Amino acid sequence: MNTGDGFQHHHRAWIDDPTPVVSVLADYIQRLRRGENFERDTAALREERDRITQGYRELLATEEERQAFDQILALTREVYYSIEDHKFYVKHWYQSRFWNKVRELSRLFVAGGFFRDVEDIFLLHYTEVERALMDLLLSWSIGTTPRGPAYWPDEIARRQRIMDRLRAWSPPPALGVVPEVIGDPAIIMLWGITPERLRAWLSPEEGNVLRWFAAAPGVAEGPARVVLSIEELQEVRDGEILVCSVTEPSWAPVLARVRGMVSDIGGVMSHAAIVAREYRIPAVLGTGVATKRIRTGQYLRVDGENGVVTILD
Repeated sequence: MNTGDGFQHHHRAWIDDPTPVVSVLADYIQRLRRGENFERDTAALREERDRITQGYRELLATEEERQAFDQILALTREVYYSIEDHKFYVKHWYQSRFWNKVRELSRLFVAGGFFRDVEDIFLLHYTEVERALMDLLLSWSIGTTPRGPAYWPDEIARRQRIMDRLRAWSPPPALGVVPEVIGDPAIIMLWGITPERLRAWLSPEEGNVLRWFAAAPGVAEGPARVVLSIEELQEVRDGEILVCSVTEPSWAPVLARVRGMVSDIGGVMSHAAIVAREYRIPAVLGTGVATKRIRTGQYLRVDGENGVVTILD
């Protein structure tokens, strides 16, 4: 299992860095000692599910429509639970193993003086890795001095300085001309991107109020915890309001600690919205500027009924 989405090498697997798991386990132990019950009332959830489903079914006008609804619903309940299997087998399991194989290769370069650190390999283009490997191989096989140790350490240091500058930059939430229509429902439902939202991002309101998707109902108040990276998740404390750019499924255990959630990106069917509703914490998503406008420690009110976040201090 990967702490991110698996596509980035800097998100490590739990087997490499168990810190996220250990911190969550410690939190669970504390909650058990307080006498909290972790069991889910699945019978009540199924009853609510069936009530809602039946209500939508009764809105259909003809028996033919109701039969089609029943067939699609049955198919969904049969296969939907496995829809995220690819995320584990491809993005988490496979990618984590792949990045560690790349690190194995990098150890050869460190031993040969090409790199100072195993992670340096990720500052090279894959074609450069091939050329560096041929340099290492040929110098070893014929007994000559490789070019790499005289070239790569300084070049990697230069690229690292560029990366540090880029990480310090805070980009705007949107660039370019706003389209009149966005026709892809996934863009709207998962990412919360609509023409209206883009225009709001390009001309953000001033003041202490942020608005957008009312993704999970309820109202909560608490101190903000702005999280910009996986590493900062372990700093989240009980009763805080999580403010982030976007979430990953592996963040779910941390969400049990917080009173509410605010994000820059996300629609009503995003992972953040689904998990917030599952944990019954209010959430306002797709603000575009929350991580820029809110600082850790500021007291917030999150109104998940109306999609409003108020900075109270």
